[in-house]
Amino acid sequence: MSQHLTNSKEIQLGSIAVTVREMSVLQVRTWLAELLNPQPQRDLVDEALFTDCAIPDLLRMTSLTREQVDELRPSQLQEVIALCKELNPDFFAFMGRLVKPAAPTA
Repeated sequence: MSQHLTNSKEIQLGSIAVTVREMSVLQVRTWLAELLNPQPQRDLVDEALFTDCAIPDLLRMTSLTREQVDELRPSQLQEVIALCKELNPDFFAFMGRLVKPAAPTA
């Protein structure tokens, strides 16, 4: 009997079938470690094209390759991000808490 190791769903984007996976706690820890120790050459498109998710995060949560991402339209990637949010609500909530603005001091 096979066990499902991850919670995943598939979405079809034209001719590309994309599997979106729920990340494990270890994958979130790895993501955070990489976030805290960024590479010197950060790509602004990777980091800031979307407000909810960076492209490296999409690569981590999906079966997409860098080449496939580069060929897709932002509207198609928004569909993938929506599914990523559905399968990883705790990750996105955690990201939101990390970047939450400080409360104004009186």
